[in-house]
Amino acid sequence: MIVATAGHVDHGKTELIKALTGTDTDRLPEEKARGLSVDLGFAYQALPGSGMLGFVDVPGHEKFVRNMLAGVAGIDLSLLVVAADDGVMPQTREHLAILNLLGIEQCLVALTKIDRVQPERISEVQAQLDRLLIESGREECDVYPICAPRREGIDELSQALAQHAKVCTARATHHHFRMAIDRVFSFKGVGLIVTGMVVSGLAHTSESLTLSSNGSPVRIRGIRVNSRESDCAKAGERCALNITGRGVGKHSVRRGSWLMHSDLYNPTTRIDVDLEVLPAEAGALKHWTPTHLHIGSDHLPARVAVLSGGSIAAGTRGLAQLVLLRETFVCHGDRFVLRDQSAQRTIAGGRVIDPFSPKRGRAKPSRIASLKVMCGENPAEILRELTDQSVTGVSLQPFAVSHNLPTLQIKSLTASLELRLVGNSPKERIFSKKRWRELSDRIEKIMIGFHESNPALSGASVKDVQTLLTPFFETATLDAALGLLVAEKRLGANGKKFHLPSHAVDLEEQDKSLLARAIVVLSPKSGTPPSLHQAAKDIGVDVSSLENALKIGIKLGKIIVMEKNRYLPKTVLITLATIAEQLAARSRDGLFTTAEYRDEVNLGRNFVIAVLEYFDRIGYTVQEGGHRRVRCSPNSILSLKSN
Repeated sequence: MIVATAGHVDHGKTELIKALTGTDTDRLPEEKARGLSVDLGFAYQALPGSGMLGFVDVPGHEKFVRNMLAGVAGIDLSLLVVAADDGVMPQTREHLAILNLLGIEQCLVALTKIDRVQPERISEVQAQLDRLLIESGREECDVYPICAPRREGIDELSQALAQHAKVCTARATHHHFRMAIDRVFSFKGVGLIVTGMVVSGLAHTSESLTLSSNGSPVRIRGIRVNSRESDCAKAGERCALNITGRGVGKHSVRRGSWLMHSDLYNPTTRIDVDLEVLPAEAGALKHWTPTHLHIGSDHLPARVAVLSGGSIAAGTRGLAQLVLLRETFVCHGDRFVLRDQSAQRTIAGGRVIDPFSPKRGRAKPSRIASLKVMCGENPAEILRELTDQSVTGVSLQPFAVSHNLPTLQIKSLTASLELRLVGNSPKERIFSKKRWRELSDRIEKIMIGFHESNPALSGASVKDVQTLLTPFFETATLDAALGLLVAEKRLGANGKKFHLPSHAVDLEEQDKSLLARAIVVLSPKSGTPPSLHQAAKDIGVDVSSLENALKIGIKLGKIIVMEKNRYLPKTVLITLATIAEQLAARSRDGLFTTAEYRDEVNLGRNFVIAVLEYFDRIGYTVQEGGHRRVRCSPNSILSLKSN
C-alpha cells in the first residue's frame, strides 16, 4: 500500500515518516540546510507477513505544491498531518481539497507536536479538524495525536496503517502498462534510472516500452520495487526502472513523462473532462480561463473551454474541454487538478472523460450527449450506450486506447455485448445491432434510388454511396459494410460496383447489339485484338459510337480500358493473366521475361508490352530487374483498378 503525506509546511511530515520507518526522506542538501522538504521523499516499512508500506513525503510549502501533486497521483491512502501548535492552516485546506479532487478516499490524520502545547490546545485543534473533515465529507476519518521524537502515538498509527493495508485491494494488472515518472537520475556503471508510480498493467525485465516525451522505444534492464530487486513492476507499486534505448538519456526524460506500452502512445492536446470547481472559489470558473493542469506527475498550461453555459459556478461541476499548449498522455478516468494561472492556489479538478476530444463541434448537443455517457466508469456500459446512440458507430482504436483495453479485452467486450465490428484495423468501428440494421437498410434504399436514377449503370461505387449517405461515413467503414452486405447476399458486386440482386441494366437495343458485336471482335480466336479504330472499321461503325458502347461495357464490368484506344473484354484479360501465372509456375524462381511471355501468347510485341505494363499498374505482376513475378490469382484482377 502506498501512503502519501499531506499538510502545511513544517507540520512534521518528514519527522513522522522517520518515526514510522526509520528513514529520513529529506535527501537534498537544500532540504537539510533549510529543514523543510522541497521535493519528493520516499521510505518503506515492512509489515508482518509479506506486506509493505511505501511512504511518499511531499512538500508542504505553497511554492512546492506542484511537487506535492506529482507525488500523490495513484496513491492508496493519504496521511494528513496537522501540527497542534499551528492548527489547521492554508496548505492543510488546500492539500485536503486536492485529495478530494484526486478521488483519494482513504485518509488518516496525524495531529503532531502535541508535546509543544497544553491539553486544551490539543482539544481546540481537534475541534478544528472535526469541522474541516465534516466540510470535506470525511467525518469518519480517524485522528491520531502524535509526538514523533518521543514515539507517542506511533504504535497506534502504525497499527491503523497496517489494518488499512490488509484490506487494501490489489489493483488489476490486465490493462496495458503505464508509469508516471517523478524522478530521473543516473548511476555510474548502471545507467539511467526512472522512478514513479505504476498506474496500470504489468511489465517485466527485458520488456520493451515507449517513452512519452519523444516516442522512443526503451528496454527495461532492471526493476526495483520498494527498494528491492524484482523481475516485474505492477499497478499500485512505486518502482525504479533501469532503462536503456537509442538516444534515451537524462536530457530526453523528465518528471511528468510516462513509460507505457507502445499501443498507448497516442499524444493529445485536447481533453474532455468532468470538472468540479472548489466551493472556496470567490467566483465562477469562466470559459477560456488560463490554468495550470496537474495530471499524473506532469504539469502544463491549459485553457478551460466550458462546454455549456459559459462558466461553472463555485461548488458545482460541469463538462469542459482542456486545451493544452503541448502534448500529453491520459486515459479515461484519470484524475487531475487545476491551479490558477499564477500557480498560487488550487481552483478545480476532476476526471478525464475523453482524451481525444474534437477541435470542432465540441459543444454540439450530440457531442454533449456522448460526453454524458462517457462520464460513467464501466467501459462495457459506456460502449453499449455509445453504440446505441451513434449512427456512424464508435471508432474502436480511440475507445480501446482511452480505456486502456488490450486487443483481446476489447474484442471480448464487443462479443459479450453482441456488437458488430466493421472494417480493418486501425479503422474498425463498432455498431450496435440496431444501428447496423439501420445502416444496412439505408444503403439498400440508396441503391433503389440510384438504380432508378441511373438505369444504364451496373451499380454504385463506394464513393457514390458515401455521397448519398447522411451523416458522413468514412470510406473504410462503407467499404466494409458493402462487403458484408454482399456476403449476406443483400447486394451483388461487379468489381468495385455494387447493385441490388434484382437489378438489370436497362440498355437500348442498339447499344446492346453494338456492345455484343464489339466483344466478339475484341476476342479473336487467334492474333492480336484490334485497337479501337481498327475494331470500329471491322464492325463498320464510327469510332465515337463504338467508344460509347465500350464505355457502357466498362460500367457493366465486361470491358477493361487497358490504355488509350485499347479496350479488352474482361474474359480476354483473365485468359492472358492465367497464361502469365502458368508461365511463372513453370519457372524455378517464379520469374519470366517479356520475350518468354510473348512467345507463350504468340501475339504482337507492342500489344504484349501494353498487357504486361497494365498488369504492373494494377498490381497483378511486379518487376524484378528484367523479369516479372505474379503477385495474386488471375481472378483477383477483376477487383483491381488501373492507376
